[in-house]
Amino acid sequence: MTSSPCVVLGGTGMLATTVERLARSGERVVVTARRPELAPAAWASLDVEVVALDRDDEAGLDALLAPGARLLVDGQCYTPVHARALARWSHAADATVMISARAVYVDAQGRHTNSDEAPRWEGPTPEDTPTLAFAGEPYRSREGYGANKAEAERLLAATGRDVSVLRPARIHGPGVRRVREWPLARAGLDGTPVIRVRDGSAAPSVTSGEAIARTILACAADPATRVLNVADVPPTRAIDLARAALDATGGEASVLVDVDDAEEALALPWTGDQVLATDRVTALGVALPPPVETVADAARWVASRARRSPDGTWELPPHLDGS
Repeated sequence: MTSSPCVVLGGTGMLATTVERLARSGERVVVTARRPELAPAAWASLDVEVVALDRDDEAGLDALLAPGARLLVDGQCYTPVHARALARWSHAADATVMISARAVYVDAQGRHTNSDEAPRWEGPTPEDTPTLAFAGEPYRSREGYGANKAEAERLLAATGRDVSVLRPARIHGPGVRRVREWPLARAGLDGTPVIRVRDGSAAPSVTSGEAIARTILACAADPATRVLNVADVPPTRAIDLARAALDATGGEASVLVDVDDAEEALALPWTGDQVLATDRVTALGVALPPPVETVADAARWVASRARRSPDGTWELPPHLDGS
């Protein structure tokens, strides 16, 4: 009898590391994707099955998941409608994981990650911090993204079975489509001698695909209804992460200069002051990786994808966003 597969909804992006970790551990892995052609070529040797299915194709996903799953991971649950379907599917899965976001949190004044006024966090943010209310906002909006995720979490807690909700910070690593490390990786490839940066002293939480993968595997081994912050540790200054990205892509000799509000300075992608409390995930036995190492890995990965354009500058493939 064929064992039930591990099914990853939207697995060719930020969950690529999870897919590979599962496949290398001997699991049968099925990945859904809108664009299967973006799946890494190496997955063929790992026997990863990639199925062309949109997350909104509920009938198609019903058919795929009807036999059940050993593990169901949803990287595309953005709305209460998505959550209702995932809750239903979770009853046929041994364990289920939903990728949420730190955007669900509100500070003491009700501000959140995407509000006009930046939130202020008093110490690390634990999982029992209040989350956004939902009033039907579109999820593809600044006000609606976190509110939709928060409402999806509430529906899963009420009607799902053994659903682990993961709340990462900004995600980086191989497979991630929004490559925030690209300006630094490009500077390293170019051998830029002096790089002026802003916000170098900020040290917020960041999350690697590796940290997410380790957490998902731990949740699969111990199914339960839970909420977990996921972040690399320890929180590290942005300028030190920038140095790691530069060193990984050939910019060892570059000089980083941290300046205030200079228009020509490079705004580093690691800004803000929110640090996610990670006590719960480490109590589950997850060894969270250091961000200096994972950011360097991300920079190496994106540098390996970069190519010279006809005018001699470095550029990324069209499906990667380096903004």
